[in-house]
Amino acid sequence: MKRDFDDIDKDIIRILQDNARTSYREIQDKLGISIGTIHNRIAKLKKNEVIEGYTIKLNNMKLGYKLTFLIRIQIKGKSTEAILNEIKKKPEVCSVFHTTGEQSAALICRFRESDDVHNFIRELNEKDNVTRTVSNMVLKEYKNTSYVQI
Repeated sequence: MKRDFDDIDKDIIRILQDNARTSYREIQDKLGISIGTIHNRIAKLKKNEVIEGYTIKLNNMKLGYKLTFLIRIQIKGKSTEAILNEIKKKPEVCSVFHTTGEQSAALICRFRESDDVHNFIRELNEKDNVTRTVSNMVLKEYKNTSYVQI
């Protein structure tokens, strides 16, 4: 798909990335354009699947998820897609990436307790065609976003 959006679209996206609850009136005040233009631009961005939805950012620590892990998985055979589709349904899993290199995939997972981590990794290693896992505990997050700066 051709990315044909201009500076106004980019400004709207930046504002919504900062706070998805920003009202059209607030966007109007910041950019000096009409609410009708804002509405039309956002509708076009949604139609072109640039904006896929709106979400909230949660404080995982306050929700009890004290542990974050990067888990890399080596999967043999042609079962990678099936295994990753199964793994992505687990509530602890925040992100699943099919990767190149030694490992077939990388996961970002959040856990409440160390026993939860242990059980999760044990279950991964017991799966047919999972030949190895490498896990790293995240000590500190310096940046965690799901978008790029435009």
